[in-house]
Amino acid sequence: MTRQRPVSPFESVYFLDLGAAGLPLYDMPAFVESLVRGRLDPELIRRALGLLTEHHPILRSEVTAGDAGLLLRVRDRCRPPLTLLDGIEDTYAELINTRPDWTESLLHAWLLTDGERSQVVLGVHHGVADGRSAFAVLDEFWRYYTALAAGGSPSAERREELPEAVDTRLAGALPDAEVDALVDAIAQGGPADAKPATLPTEGVGRPDRPAATRRFVVDRLEFPAETTDVVVAAARTRGVTVNSLVTGLVLTAVRAQLAPEQGPLTMTCGHGVDLRTRLSPELPLSTVLNCITGLQTTLAVRHDDRPETVGREVADQVAGALARRDPERFLLAALRAGARGIAVPVPVVSYGISNVGRIPAHPVPGDVELLRFGGTANAPGMPPKIGVASFGGRLLVQNEYDSWTYAPEQMRRLRETLRGSLTDLVR
Repeated sequence: MTRQRPVSPFESVYFLDLGAAGLPLYDMPAFVESLVRGRLDPELIRRALGLLTEHHPILRSEVTAGDAGLLLRVRDRCRPPLTLLDGIEDTYAELINTRPDWTESLLHAWLLTDGERSQVVLGVHHGVADGRSAFAVLDEFWRYYTALAAGGSPSAERREELPEAVDTRLAGALPDAEVDALVDAIAQGGPADAKPATLPTEGVGRPDRPAATRRFVVDRLEFPAETTDVVVAAARTRGVTVNSLVTGLVLTAVRAQLAPEQGPLTMTCGHGVDLRTRLSPELPLSTVLNCITGLQTTLAVRHDDRPETVGREVADQVAGALARRDPERFLLAALRAGARGIAVPVPVVSYGISNVGRIPAHPVPGDVELLRFGGTANAPGMPPKIGVASFGGRLLVQNEYDSWTYAPEQMRRLRETLRGSLTDLVR
């Protein structure tokens, strides 16, 4: 039984402070949240959190030093901290700019209250959970809480064995020669590709930039179920998925702010890829583990390109990359290159797209109304990204950005362009 294992090379970037040379992922939290109308019982929240840690040994693990590096070690018991806070909108905006003390627990919780409204926020260390499994944790939390609120005595199967890291699971999935060839290409620097066009960093050095407690911004565009159905139908009519259509909308909205007098501009879209679906057998979403890696698609975008045209080209590129197993190949090659002391360049993207998919509405007690739910993850140096998901049948297009890099008025223009494009689709 594996109650202790090494932090894998893939996971280590979330647990080691590599400074300016590394990706900005050290100790990064993934936040998921639910806003409800109704009052919640803090003691029942604590009991539900305890059940979560019983069921998921990785959530009650501690990170400790071993002879060969960091280890994840399962503790017999872990009590995730619950912090009670007043206020919701402003409080949440400041909360997502904090970094929990992970030594006590890799899972933290907050209860925000404002009159008859309550908001539960769960923060999970990104080294042990990605956004998709974090939403599965949120759903499981509410199942426990709802049963407890109804007077039940829910139990969780106590597990002791840590799940294997995703890069450990992938080891040997591709021929060594194929991975080594890509490592050699990384070492040689590859072709000198043109740097993709990006939004100007209008926020850098501004004297009126927001305080550190408001640095990371979450800007939601949420649509009711009726509008969501129309957007889905519009995407199908155009022969693309909703995610591809939104990708096209984002890239053309960014392109609209960049030198309209110029011709085609090279743009790179960064995508999140869930590797749990790339394994054989697949890992269920309920497996709490970080399985997200990146994939980049590069194309030329003109000022007058149609969003569905751009989205269709991106979709074709992604399909080809998945068929070639590019996400796995590049991940394994980057880790092998790093182990050999070869510098792996950090990709530059015009914009990131995080597609969480369809997340069903989670249960709540009978006297509580679910108003919305969602999540976010951000860190200094990360490029701006759009989160796309259907939460309980409602489409969410969420812009997440660092306001110390990108000025709010700049992002307001992008938001309004996206809103206008989506509104045009449903007319």
